[in-house]
Amino acid sequence: YPKLLLESSEAPEWQLQSHDGTWHRMKQKRWSLMIFYPGDDTPGCTKQLQDAQAHLEELNGLGCDVYAINPADQTSHAAFAEKYGFEFPILTDRGGAVSRQFASTFSIPLKTWVIRTVYLVNPKRTIRLANRGAPATAAIVRSIQALQQATKDGL
Repeated sequence: YPKLLLESSEAPEWQLQSHDGTWHRMKQKRWSLMIFYPGDDTPGCTKQLQDAQAHLEELNGLGCDVYAINPADQTSHAAFAEKYGFEFPILTDRGGAVSRQFASTFSIPLKTWVIRTVYLVNPKRTIRLANRGAPATAAIVRSIQALQQATKDGL
């Protein structure tokens, strides 16, 4: 596996289209939770994104946008979002360029796999959390709260 991007490093810029046809990019003045996941409508991915959906209101209240990212097409993402009621953008990374920028792919001859990876990026595009797997969204919420408090207190 490639090494994760380092916490405290600058997140790469990106622009991707979502399941509903809108275009998205990381916004200034907002936090971004980026969830790179292997496949639509698979047990592990569904559970991970359902956890994000369950905390979406709280994340949005903290000024955090959620983005789920993988290379599947818009039709697959739209069906997945509708089936489970996901209210955040599921972004199509055709060709996997953004996933590669975020060290979230593993290649073998003739096949590239998305590695389940999560990044939390602050409003200044600084990576504040980099994790393989599916960390609990409640823990990510607590991380945002702690980081926001530390910044407010000048730490």
